[in-house]
Amino acid sequence: MYSLEAKGLTGGYDKQEVFNNLSLSVPKGKFIALTGPNGSGKSTLLKFFYKELIPTSGSVHIAGAEVSSLSQKNLARKLGFVPQNGRIDYDFSVLEAVSMGRYAYGGHDEGETVEQAMRDCDITHLAHKRVTELSGGEMQRVLLARSLCQQGGVLLLDEPVNHLDVKHQRTMMNLLKNLVEKDLSVICVLHDLLLVQVYSDETILLKKGKVFANGPTEEVICHKNLYEVYNIDSHKIHDPSLGRDLWMPTWC
Repeated sequence: MYSLEAKGLTGGYDKQEVFNNLSLSVPKGKFIALTGPNGSGKSTLLKFFYKELIPTSGSVHIAGAEVSSLSQKNLARKLGFVPQNGRIDYDFSVLEAVSMGRYAYGGHDEGETVEQAMRDCDITHLAHKRVTELSGGEMQRVLLARSLCQQGGVLLLDEPVNHLDVKHQRTMMNLLKNLVEKDLSVICVLHDLLLVQVYSDETILLKKGKVFANGPTEEVICHKNLYEVYNIDSHKIHDPSLGRDLWMPTWC
């Protein structure tokens, strides 16, 4: 069962075609890391998934429905999106900001969806704080809670831990992993290969607009692939807390 599928996807921007006949399937209920060098198409692929970009040919499907045929409201009921360096410029309270995720349902909140999303993201104590007063880590959790209020089966995130310190990176990544355990499909753009290996179930490795490798993370992240995609050597280290080996770049 797939949550998202791209079939023969071709397209990009006005003067730059990023993908040409790209096809891939994203399994349901998994933590999927989307990674690759700068300019490989990671953020652009998300834009096709949430319909900011429309393919010139081919198609994107979510839960069997073609994305281009869905209204924004119906698409919002199927997937949520947390942007990179997201912000809210108006002086809303956290509760008001999270409640915006219910607009796809006309603002109605049957079943205390907003409260549950805030509990899941550990921000109930911030309910009456102004969003303009939040730290970067707090704002990311607010944006995540807002997306959870849409009650879609798929969550897209574009570098959600960018500019966060190590403690807040771990908090956010553990939160996402917990959401996957509740049967949500998480597709997350990540640059940090350590985070990719620690948290993701599967990895899509892009190179110049093509899927270079796609599958279980422990198979995708390896010496051969890192060398061919990033042109770097790497070596294994054993992490005793995880009880398994990880690939690390060789820095000299």
